[in-house]
Amino acid sequence: MDILSVVCIFFYLGKSWAQEQTYVVSAPKVFYVGASENVVIQVHGYTDSFAVTIAIKSYPDKSFTYSSGQVNLSPENKFQSSVNLTIQPKDLSGGPNAVSYVYLEVVCDHFSKATKIPLRYDNGFILIQTDKSVYNSHESVKVRIYSLDEDLKPSQREVTITFIDPAGSEVAMVGEKNYTGIITFPDFKIPFNPKYGSWTIKAKYKEDFTTTAVAMFEVKSHDLHSVKPHFFILVEPENYFISHKNFEDFKITIKARYSYNENVTEAKVSVFFGIREDLHGSGKEMMHEATQKTELIDGVAQINFNTSRAIKKLSYKSLEDLNNKYLNIFVEVQESTGTFFQETKMTDIKYVLLPYTLDLVATPLFLKPGIQYCIKVQVKDASTHFVGGIEVILKAKTVGKTQEKRELDPIKSTTNYNDGVASFVVNIPSDVTTLEFNVRTDDPDIPEEYQASNDYQAVAYSSHSQSFLSLSWTDSHKSLLVGEHLSITITPKSPYVDKITHYNYLISSKGKIIHFGTEKKLPGSSYQLLNLSVTQHMVPTARLLVYYIVTGQQITELVSDSVCLNIEEKCSNQLQIYLSPNKDIYSPGETVSLTMETQSESWVALSSVSRAINSIQERSKNNMERILQSFDKSGQDCGGSGGRNNAEVFDLAGLTVLTNANGDDSQQDGGLLEKIPRSRRELKEKIESLASTFKHPLIQKCCYDGAFKSEESCEQRAAKITLGPRCSRAFSQCCELANQLREDTSYIHVMIGRDEASSMYPIMFERSIFLENGLWEVHHVSKRHQIELTLPDSLPTWEIQGVGISNQGLCVADVLQLQVHKDSFLVGDNNMAIVN
Repeated sequence: MDILSVVCIFFYLGKSWAQEQTYVVSAPKVFYVGASENVVIQVHGYTDSFAVTIAIKSYPDKSFTYSSGQVNLSPENKFQSSVNLTIQPKDLSGGPNAVSYVYLEVVCDHFSKATKIPLRYDNGFILIQTDKSVYNSHESVKVRIYSLDEDLKPSQREVTITFIDPAGSEVAMVGEKNYTGIITFPDFKIPFNPKYGSWTIKAKYKEDFTTTAVAMFEVKSHDLHSVKPHFFILVEPENYFISHKNFEDFKITIKARYSYNENVTEAKVSVFFGIREDLHGSGKEMMHEATQKTELIDGVAQINFNTSRAIKKLSYKSLEDLNNKYLNIFVEVQESTGTFFQETKMTDIKYVLLPYTLDLVATPLFLKPGIQYCIKVQVKDASTHFVGGIEVILKAKTVGKTQEKRELDPIKSTTNYNDGVASFVVNIPSDVTTLEFNVRTDDPDIPEEYQASNDYQAVAYSSHSQSFLSLSWTDSHKSLLVGEHLSITITPKSPYVDKITHYNYLISSKGKIIHFGTEKKLPGSSYQLLNLSVTQHMVPTARLLVYYIVTGQQITELVSDSVCLNIEEKCSNQLQIYLSPNKDIYSPGETVSLTMETQSESWVALSSVSRAINSIQERSKNNMERILQSFDKSGQDCGGSGGRNNAEVFDLAGLTVLTNANGDDSQQDGGLLEKIPRSRRELKEKIESLASTFKHPLIQKCCYDGAFKSEESCEQRAAKITLGPRCSRAFSQCCELANQLREDTSYIHVMIGRDEASSMYPIMFERSIFLENGLWEVHHVSKRHQIELTLPDSLPTWEIQGVGISNQGLCVADVLQLQVHKDSFLVGDNNMAIVN
């Protein structure tokens, strides 16, 4: 063998060995001023220890280092470590938003790499709580602010709030220092002769950060408390829509209870019906011949409504004519003694031709050729409730590398009663590039043309070495609880599967990397389990990203996949509130003890509300869950997992990756975002960007209203707006933009059972009628604290809410509800008519 051949062999081997020495640096894809950002480095193929410096530097010149740290990679830490970096506000000149990008730089003796990272100034979270949502003109508004940093710990930054009237004029501005994370502002006295309508409270940090929050309240001209109800009426329709199934037999239940929580024993009930074009207009067509009269016995009466019979003398002939119109129900109840008379009405019973909607849940639209593809379809009714027992049909065709299409046999599955989910498994041949599939309901009571149906397209993961990775777990669409253990199935497929030695993983939540690790691959196994503990840091959603490095045919490639996990946790600090004595019924004026218990030192804010016994709200989430969802800065729902290639998997998981283990360096270029399928994140970002161009919060809300999905056109919906031309224009612009994004073929409509527009609204605590002599206090609690309360003399259902804030984070305790009941009461004067 000549010298040239030997040199060539060593050159080739040197190249192969160098390729086996790989690095993977993972970081959040967005940095936040003042926040601690965790950057993780994992390297492979090294035997000796070495140091790595990771720094955030100024862009574009790298002349200033904002933050840096050094880690030592060694066999002891499995050649993986992390560093926390923070950009301090004092190092940024020019005020908020003056710097748009920074460099993330990684340097060591073996390699160096840098990438540009966007910088944002909205650090932390502000939540606004008011004592009521509606006020009389002579009342004062109580306001409380909760301030948290990026780690959901109490933030002691000074906060400024501004009160804005319905015309957009700033009426008052107040600033308060913050020592505990809970700020109680002085009461805001509504001005004399105020503008009636929707007022706005805008809160922001006084300096350094752009974080803001908005809350709204109503100012009414009449006295809200002049008439107190003697008994309450609750109208319970069998559903909040009418379709083919109940068009001729719609059940309505009427209930009546006294304010001291006992049933109205006997009463006469009259029910009147009308048709309304929409909920905003006042006009309606009455159906006088459909009026029904019945008796209420022991608090309950039931009637059946036949729409087909009721509309015979109107211009409507069928459900098709009534589609998207509303049935107006008006109820009168008079006690058998004739002493008291009450009335109520309900206007939100909608006629719909399409009773079901369906969406994919926990189903990324990315295939792994040669690995089974799981599809989960969730069916909801027109009231967005899960529907069980409905058959769903999946029809699919595969597209091969030569564009040859092959029809697959239809598959049927029935939705689960608990969550409305139907599951399918499709075997994907190794030569498939695309799977085109249709899912539709198959309800025998619904005409074919009105079944719910959606088309989807899943594309194959792109790999130069034809290597793939799939992550799965049995109940991937269900929520996990903190403290539970999770087993994820890792399934690799590669021509070089025997060369895989380890699986590396990262867990991110709220836009930060919270955990990372390495698992040794089981030799000879076609799959293995990754066991994880669900922690508080993963609330409300977490993304698990797993990858392996494979080397073959002069290509070193990183192969990755990710899954999204919904995490439920009641409280990080387990705040509990309870009364002593603990009774079902309390007496007016009774003195009781309220005890607050926490696991660690906390500040606890208390408030009390009076809820009428007919003000029953069906909530998809409790307050704590809704608030925690607002903290997720990754901007993804759990449809945004997986990816079309290794770089896209990281990007859709909310991470930036720097590595030399890509088969194609072009995956790391700045054009990656243009190739990513659009998700709910992009819709949310674009609508928020457009809404921010409108200065008045009320006009911003008009924009957000327009972003909601509807069967009606934007023009039809905008024509119903009565809040003026500015609102109508904002509504139309946002409606048209949202529709344009949805119609784009690259927009992936993958939901997890939440409305896509609802997450755009500011999060506020739910509130009702505040008791004038009720609670509005903040207490310091060291594990346990007790106060004395005197119950009011009125006869309400009373609710007490506790919100705790500590170094463990925010906690909204379970609402404490109590009934205040007086055995005897004076019968008031004459008739009282209450419209609820």
